[in-house]
Order: sequence, then C-alpha cells, then structure tokens
Amino acid sequence: MKKDKLFAVSSRLLEYSLYGLLFFIPISKAWSETFAGFLLLFFILKKIARPDFSFLKTRANAFLLIFILFCLLSMFNSGPFLLKSLRIFFLKWMKYIGIYLFVQDALRDHKRIKRCVGILCAAAVLIGIDACFQRLSGMDFLRERKLMTLVNSVPAITGPFNHYNDFASYLVVILSLLAALLISGMKNKALWLFLVAHSMLLTTCLFMTFSRGAWLGFFIAMLLMFYLSGKFRKAIPWIAAAFLLAYFLPGVKERVLFSFQEQGDADRLIVWGAALRMISEHPFLGKGLGTFMDHFGNYTRNLYIQYAHNCYLQIWAETGIFSLAGFLMFTGISLLRGVKAFFLRRDFMLLGIVCGLCGFLAHSFFDTQLYSLQMSFLFWVMMGLLTALTRTGPVVSK
Repeated sequence: MKKDKLFAVSSRLLEYSLYGLLFFIPISKAWSETFAGFLLLFFILKKIARPDFSFLKTRANAFLLIFILFCLLSMFNSGPFLLKSLRIFFLKWMKYIGIYLFVQDALRDHKRIKRCVGILCAAAVLIGIDACFQRLSGMDFLRERKLMTLVNSVPAITGPFNHYNDFASYLVVILSLLAALLISGMKNKALWLFLVAHSMLLTTCLFMTFSRGAWLGFFIAMLLMFYLSGKFRKAIPWIAAAFLLAYFLPGVKERVLFSFQEQGDADRLIVWGAALRMISEHPFLGKGLGTFMDHFGNYTRNLYIQYAHNCYLQIWAETGIFSLAGFLMFTGISLLRGVKAFFLRRDFMLLGIVCGLCGFLAHSFFDTQLYSLQMSFLFWVMMGLLTALTRTGPVVSK
C-alpha cells in the first residue's frame, strides 16, 4: 500500500513538474532548471515504487543509445579537456535526454498531452505580448532584455530570450502547433478566432526577429504540414498574410536580400570551414565532447571564439560521424513514427509537433539551438511529447 501511494503521489507531482517546465522554458532558465530537477526527483521516486521501464524499448531509443555511447568514446580525444567533457556529458546532454525520458513516462494518455500543448500555447500568448512591448519600448517586461541591433541598424526582437535566433526557433515550434490546430477543422468558433489572433501575433513576432534561418525553418514546417494534411487550399490565406507582413514590416526585404550579398554569411562560412577542418582530423570520434570552442582558435584566426553555427557540424566535430548518425537516426525514426501515427489517426496536434520539430531541426542547420539551455529543453520536451503521443490511440509499429 505504501508503494502504491508513493507511486500515485510521485506520478502526479511528475506531471505537475512537467507543466511548470513547459510554462517557464521561454521565461526563466533558473525556474526551468528547478522544474527539471523536480522531474528527476519524482521520476526516481516513481520508479522506486514501480520500476517499469518498458516505455524505453523502441528502435529510436536504440539509436539514441548509440549517440550516447559515441559521446562517451569521443572523450578519448578530449585530452586536457576531459573534465570539461565529463561535465558537459552529465550536466547537459544527459540532463536533456533525461527530460525526454521523463516526459514519456509522465504522459500516458492523450488528455495529459493535450494539456501540455495547451500550456505551451497559453505561455506563448504572454511571450508574444512581451516581445511586442519590447519592440515598442526597446525592452521586454519579463526579463528586461533590450532589442538587438543587426546589420544596417535593423532592430531585432528577442522577447525574454538572450538571442533573437532562440526566440525565433521557439516561435517556429509554437506556430506549427497553432497552424495544425487551425486547419484541423475545429467546431469551436470562439477558440478558432482566438487561435487566428494568436497566430497573427506570433507570426508578426517571427518576422520581427529577422532570423533568416527560422524563416526558412517555418517555411519548411508549413510546406510539410500542408503536404501531409492534403489541405493546400487552407495554405493560401497563410501565404497571403505572410507576404503582406513581409511587404509592410520595415527591414524584412532588406534582411532577405542581405543573404545574397557577398558579406551576408561570410563569417558563418568561415566557422563552417573551421569545423570541417576539425572533422577531417578526427572524423570518427571527433575532438572530444564539448571541446569545439577550445580548439576553434587553432583552425581560424579571423574570428572570435564561437559555436559552429550548425548543430550537425558541431556534433560531428566534437563526437564523430557515428554519434551524428545515431542522433539523426533517432530523430528521423521518431518523426517518421509521428507521420505514420498521423496518417492512422488524423491527430492534428501530432502533425503540429512533427512539423514544428522539422522546422526547428532545419533552423539548427544554421545555428546551434541544441547548445542553448532553453532551446535544448524545448527540443527534448517536444521529442518526448511526440513519442508519448504516438503511443496513444492505435498501435504504431516501432
């Protein structure tokens, strides 16, 4: 009886901790870390009461294990940075992967998953208002962050995030969820109108981030959504609204044209070149987990030390090709299962998660969202939601 009570209490607290994490991801790193700690605590207590790990037995998780294994093996090349590699492995990557597992364990029915999506979308209302306030006043009211000034003095909004690219990635994920709900054919007109207004607010914010990688990611997400759903006619208003916003919002046209200028991505190409030179030296095990910035100065002296501006190149440079292949297979299989589940059930919430993750991963080709605390939390939570949602309803082959 004591174990049954412990299981019931820890399960409920695990669920509530997840709700707290979902709400605070865009608002506070400290509170996100706190709720992540609660997730770990209540997950352990739940497994003490009832040690059931059957949810881990999926093909996708087998490739995730390969990714983890080669992250560890890469440390043979870490040299003097071994302690740093170990710290990053346990305090970053394993924490994020743990959240992915905790989310799956906390969400065993469709009702809880729907509640999670509702919390994500509700928090985004506050974030959208905060970002618009920042654009008008020069500083957001949640974290008191200032606008970022880009090339040609273009002011980019960040909302409560440190960087406009992080905010833009967050918007791609949330907007994909909203778009999927809007085309689902819901009968509640009041809710539908609210979602339309919400989508317009966040779409405006996405443009005002001036994040070209996120714009491309969102375009890919929407293209995939309307292709998978077969609702091409419903794409016309979205496309028209996007073009109108792009036309009337100052700076958008100039930002797009900047991509085709000689200096547009010169620094990014230099960084990619440095990453490729690292890869050519240690293609199989990499230079060591978390050591990219430590070695960066040895491969180019034209820039200050920074991340690779490409998640996949950075994973490859640090941990090798087998690690990267494991990560790509893990995400690919998970997304494919989500698509199959959507075709079986026509669950548009599932479609929104799949397309949002695809947009996020596309943007990650141009930046390092998986190395940002808030974006890593968001990615692994969404992967957990995706896996949990494919498990509900009709059985989908693993």
